[in-house]
Amino acid sequence: APTNQASSIAIPAAAQHSQPNTMTNKFHYYAATGRGHAIRLALSAANIPFEDEYPEGGFPPTAEAKDLWRSIGKNTTTNIPMLQMADGRVFTQSSAVLRAVARIGGLMPTDEGELYMTDKLLADAEDLRGEGYKSFVAWGATEEAVEAFINKVLPLHFGNLERQLKESTGDYFIGDSLTIADIACYDAITNFGSNRVIGSLDGFETLKAWVDKVESNEGIKNYMSSESFAGLWKFGPDTLGK
Repeated sequence: APTNQASSIAIPAAAQHSQPNTMTNKFHYYAATGRGHAIRLALSAANIPFEDEYPEGGFPPTAEAKDLWRSIGKNTTTNIPMLQMADGRVFTQSSAVLRAVARIGGLMPTDEGELYMTDKLLADAEDLRGEGYKSFVAWGATEEAVEAFINKVLPLHFGNLERQLKESTGDYFIGDSLTIADIACYDAITNFGSNRVIGSLDGFETLKAWVDKVESNEGIKNYMSSESFAGLWKFGPDTLGK
């Protein structure tokens, strides 16, 4: 969830859904999908073990939680989503963390043209994510904004993404291998789109088949069937007042 807005939605606190303290890489974020979902998926696809660290008290965060994040991440503005590695490295800011995980986990292409397409698709995903947040009724979206998102904005973004998927030389956005571009787009399409607007992928059959393919990735499949994922607050039709 956005960190700079008050919310009437109660996101669970740390004690309710934290994983057992058996892993050493720590991912600091709320017990929600939000801007942390793509990073968790990337860690899972790359088989990088991690444990979730949720703030005491949930969302919005307490002053103590913010102080803790600043002491770890060093940013005086915002730090989460934040990945604290077992070797002492710390990564902050969602897009930077996502790229770092991709490089560490072999999910980042190396070809110059493919790197451009990766950056472009990550930006496309962020555009959809941003539009999605504008449509949350709990954070002030009007009925008109919600209807515009459902009937105009979402189909527009789905169409643009499907166009690029069809232009790929393989089954994924960039060739025949899952990359960070797929994970970012998957998060935007499902977490901010089709999970909230049921049936919105109807008519986008290429995207729909690709969603199934991403979800068949062994690491992602295992994560999405885990208790940790089950315990997260997920964006559904209720975020649109439906």
